Amino acid sequence: MTAVGGLVAHGRSADVHSLTTSTVAKVFHDDWPNEAIDREVEDATAAFDLGLTPIRCHGRTDADGRRAVVFDRIDGVALTTVAEKNPLRMGRVARTLAQEHARVHRVASDRFPDVRDVAADLVGTAPFAGFTARERAALLDHLASLPGGDSVLHLDFHPMNVFRHGGGIATIDWQSTASGDPAADVAMTRLLFTEAELFPGATKAQLLVYGAARGAMGRMYLTEYLRATGMTTASLDRWATAARVLRLGMLDIPSERERLVRGIRSELTR
Repeated sequence: MTAVGGLVAHGRSADVHSLTTSTVAKVFHDDWPNEAIDREVEDATAAFDLGLTPIRCHGRTDADGRRAVVFDRIDGVALTTVAEKNPLRMGRVARTLAQEHARVHRVASDRFPDVRDVAADLVGTAPFAGFTARERAALLDHLASLPGGDSVLHLDFHPMNVFRHGGGIATIDWQSTASGDPAADVAMTRLLFTEAELFPGATKAQLLVYGAARGAMGRMYLTEYLRATGMTTASLDRWATAARVLRLGMLDIPSERERLVRGIRSELTR
């Protein structure tokens, strides 16, 4: 059994605690499924092997009687914190975020599931129980019509998951990694900037700064990503419904549910 130290960060699925001078333990909440923890270990290991992140996953451990995964300690701060400390750096943070996302998408891999299959599987889960059989069939047809690809997709890419680290950049939280069209991932990030609930455990300063400024940062991020990659807004918009399906199916956050369901149904009535 491993004894953990002080709290480093709080999230929806887990809390991160200090472990050693070079590692931390991500200690999962009791209701988080074991298979999701195993997948995070697998995906985080693959992300490191592919050069997507400098943060190594050291596998599962028992932390004071709770399920945990050990990771390298990050030597730096999240991009959100950089913007908090100096709002004048928001543009630079947004550009860094976009450039890192584009770098991730330049990596191709067959080690992750196809994002279209991930979304289709979610349509059969509890958050979609209120949809009729006809609506679910139409939604599956829509998802099947989306373009394929082999780029690595993070699917939870935002400035709280991207850090300054050791003179460079480190992206964390690879538990929802998929492969496919990069526009799917960018659509997810756009949704996080526009429709998602603000992150759990946020300080009052974070809620104030991020809540007021995330729309502006999101627009700056998107402008830079489109400029750097040549992706079109039309390609991105095509994935908007799939992004809502992924968000609703993966997390089903009560404050987001009605808005996401309404957005999904708007696609089905076109």
